[in-house]
Order: sequence, then structure tokens, then C-alpha cells
Amino acid sequence: MTPTPQEPTLYQTSDLGIAVYLFTIGHELIKTTLHGPNRLIFYFKQQTDTEAHVSKYLSEIGQAPAKKLFENYRALRALAFNKTGNIR
Repeated sequence: MTPTPQEPTLYQTSDLGIAVYLFTIGHELIKTTLHGPNRLIFYFKQQTDTEAHVSKYLSEIGQAPAKKLFENYRALRALAFNKTGNIR
């Protein structure tokens, strides 16, 4: 019997800002799921520095290239809108 690859540990958030920031700085978006009619959860592959990056974002010291950040914002916002029918 061959061992199956272990599922990666996932970081999840419903905060669009955190999702955009993590995606922009290179964290891998694994999947999204809809929880209720208006709440989309983003799942990222957990890295050793994921929590540190989220803390930097929340304390407003995280940095990312502006153009890439806005492009990713539009893309993830469109994804959220398509899944939920809502822009929150």
C-alpha cells in the first residue's frame, strides 16, 4: 500500500484584505468555500511565516507591490462576488 500524501495544513480567513495580502506576497490559495449565503472562506497553504504575515498586515507594517495588490484585490473580489452574489 502506498502512503497518501498528507493534506497540507491550511490557514483560513473570510477577511478579503488578509486574503488579498497573503495571495499577493506569494501564499498559495488552495480553495474557497461558501459558508452561509454571504460568507466566503479563503484557504491558504499554511507556511511557517503565515501568522507573522497576517500580524504584519493587521498592524499595518506589511508591504506588497501596489499594482499587484490591486490586481489581486479585483480578482479575489470578483471570485467572492461570483460565489456569494455579494461584495462584502
